Amino acid sequence: MTTGPAYKTSNFSAAFMFLGGARRKALSAFYAYARAVDDIADDPGLDKSQKLAELSVWKMEIDTLFSGEGIRAVKVPGLKEAVATFPLKKEYFLLVLEGVSQDLDKTTYSTIAELENYMYKVASAVGMACLAIFGYDDQKAGEYATNLGYAVQLTNIIRDVREDALAGRFYLPAEDLQKFGCHANDLLDFNYSPNFIKLMSFEAGRAGAYYAKARALINPAGKKKLFSALVMAAVYETLLKKIAASDFRVKRNRIRLNKFEKTKALYSAWRNYAQI
Repeated sequence: MTTGPAYKTSNFSAAFMFLGGARRKALSAFYAYARAVDDIADDPGLDKSQKLAELSVWKMEIDTLFSGEGIRAVKVPGLKEAVATFPLKKEYFLLVLEGVSQDLDKTTYSTIAELENYMYKVASAVGMACLAIFGYDDQKAGEYATNLGYAVQLTNIIRDVREDALAGRFYLPAEDLQKFGCHANDLLDFNYSPNFIKLMSFEAGRAGAYYAKARALINPAGKKKLFSALVMAAVYETLLKKIAASDFRVKRNRIRLNKFEKTKALYSAWRNYAQI
């Protein structure tokens, strides 16, 4: 995918900052797996058939891993140990694989339901793996990971809207473009029409609602186990607010957080933690 999923950006490193050794190693291993399959899907040096072949190899490797035999040909340090130590489900691995494979064929999304299905695979499944490693097993953990995954991935889609369009991928739902009178060219050109701004503001509001819903699902009794997730959420929500404050000037340069802004996001995470 052209739009960077959370695990392909430096912002994802926030999830590692407050983890102990075993959890950090396990998250690093899952992170490496997710990057490996995503890099295959994005590799400009491979044609579609080659990409599918390499992704198929990974499917066999995951099947082997969960059969108890361990990784054979493709080496990801610590992955076998992570699966043996933490309740990582095979489903998480396969959903990510299915999501990156989907990018090889599907380039447009008609409805938000379609987009959520995609975001569930490439982002929410990663969140579920994170929670398994963090040890957060609340009954609403899956719903929390789902909404936080949506929030983070939609933030990335908003940030990378023109970059994705140049690659022929239009993640924003066609129903939303139609609602605000926008067309593909509105995502490709360097103009910032009132309709484009309204569209992006709408999508940012939707992402903000996902962040809020995720926060509301946190069980206070287990919040200590979620601090790394709260930090990552704060970083991405701060990025979303910076994009909105720029009036969605995302077409020429990728908007990023500087060190000071990331520090402020960390403070925001502490504040959110205290208020839960």
